[in-house]
Amino acid sequence: MGRRQRDFCGMLALLLGPFAAAQTASERPRSWLDNSYDYVTTTTDTLAQRFDAFFGEADAERESADSVLRLVNEFEWSEDDGTGAKVRLRGKVDLPRLNRRLSVVFGEENDYRNDILPPAGASDSDVGIQYRVLDFARSRIDASVGTNASLDFRSSLRYRYVRPVGERLRLRFTERLYLEEGDGAGTITRGDIDYRLNSSGILRLTADMEYGQETDGTEWGSRVSYLHQLNPKEALGYFAAVSGQTDPGASANTYALGLRYRRSIFRPWIFVEAEPAHLWRRETIDDPRRPVWAISFRIEFLEDIANRRASP
Repeated sequence: MGRRQRDFCGMLALLLGPFAAAQTASERPRSWLDNSYDYVTTTTDTLAQRFDAFFGEADAERESADSVLRLVNEFEWSEDDGTGAKVRLRGKVDLPRLNRRLSVVFGEENDYRNDILPPAGASDSDVGIQYRVLDFARSRIDASVGTNASLDFRSSLRYRYVRPVGERLRLRFTERLYLEEGDGAGTITRGDIDYRLNSSGILRLTADMEYGQETDGTEWGSRVSYLHQLNPKEALGYFAAVSGQTDPGASANTYALGLRYRRSIFRPWIFVEAEPAHLWRRETIDDPRRPVWAISFRIEFLEDIANRRASP
């Protein structure tokens, strides 16, 4: 067994380990202290989930209790790449008549690392089947298989753990092991730390890294965001981000500063969004870093149970 295979086997064992502890904890009787802790920590957890749902975060859609679909029309411009437009379908459709754990998922292939640096630059043209293997209060494992417009096969196993800490902090960890035709095997690790500043704003630190057969060593990225709910229909986010890789030579290739404005218009299921950003890029460690302006405009149509009920 090669070194990469041993790494993946060790990672899988690490991911499955916490479930024994989770099962033991679920068998203990609850006390007033447990109930008080849940009440205190729910505030931060709920606020973070509210921002994830409003901004259309992919993990929030994939783990929703109901079917959620988003049709995203995106227009991008940057000084490097010029203009571009794309249409994406994202989300999941549950199949309760076949199996309550089974869902059809759209746009899973490219949604893991696209929200670190703008513009995303990838089109979500894949479709697959997701099966919820295990689901506890704080932990979850999903397995999925699918293909894309080029008919390339892919499969993945995804683990998620989330836990509020105290009154203001929430920790979230996800690990995805994948096997993709043409790209081989790999793993994507992501961590999010949410800190509740007040009833309408959170500070979020996101860090991720990908290591696989076709990556440039370990490809990594980090982003600090301030998310603020202006009112029930609109929200604003400010962010600073950096990304890079470890091969050839460890380096940070891109820095970025920007903001993201999002608003629902006409109906609760129609959203518009603008995301201007200023980036400092370089292709290799020997190249000079150059400033680049970029902006993205999005129009989204959301289909889920909550918005159907809210519609007149």
